[in-house]
Amino acid sequence: MDNKADVKNLWNDWSDTTWSKYRTDEEISRIIKHPESAFHHTTHTIIKNIFPNLEGKRICVPSSGDNRAVFAFSLMGAKVTSCDISERQLENAAEIAKKNGWDIEFICDDTMELSNIQSDEYDFVYTSNGVHVWINDLHSMYQNIHRILKNNGAYIMHEIHPFTRPFGDNTERITVV
Repeated sequence: MDNKADVKNLWNDWSDTTWSKYRTDEEISRIIKHPESAFHHTTHTIIKNIFPNLEGKRICVPSSGDNRAVFAFSLMGAKVTSCDISERQLENAAEIAKKNGWDIEFICDDTMELSNIQSDEYDFVYTSNGVHVWINDLHSMYQNIHRILKNNGAYIMHEIHPFTRPFGDNTERITVV
C-alpha cells in the first residue's frame, strides 16, 4: 500500500467482510465474559502489572482495528477512545458498543497523525497485533503516541508481524519457517 487512501479503502472493505468474524455474537459474548481474552496472555500480564486496576484510566487505542481490545478495556472500567483510519471499522464497533451500553469514544484518525486527539490526555496507549505492518512512518506514530500520553503514562504494544511471523517458536535458535 503506497498511500493512506488505499489503506483506508482496503480496511473499509474488509470491515464488512473479513473482519466481521470478530463481531459475531459469540465473539462479543466471550469478551463480555472474559475481557482478558482479547489480549495475548503475556500482554495481559504486562497490562495488569502496570495498571492493576483500570477503573477510570483514560486509554487510547490507535489503529483499533477489530476493537476487541477497546471493548475489553471498557469492560475493565477504563474510559476508552478508539481511533482508526477506517470509518467502517469504527461504525461497526460503535454499533456493538451502543447495543451493549458501553461508553466508548470513536474517532476516525490516522495513527501517524492523531490530529483529532489532544496532547497529555491519556494514562495509557495500547496498540495491538498488526498495527506496524500498516505504518509507513514509525517516528510520527511514536511521536504522537508520546504527545497524547500524560506525564508518567504508559504505552504497551502487542505485535507479531511483520517482525516475527516468518520465525519458528524455538527461543534458543532462530529459524525461518
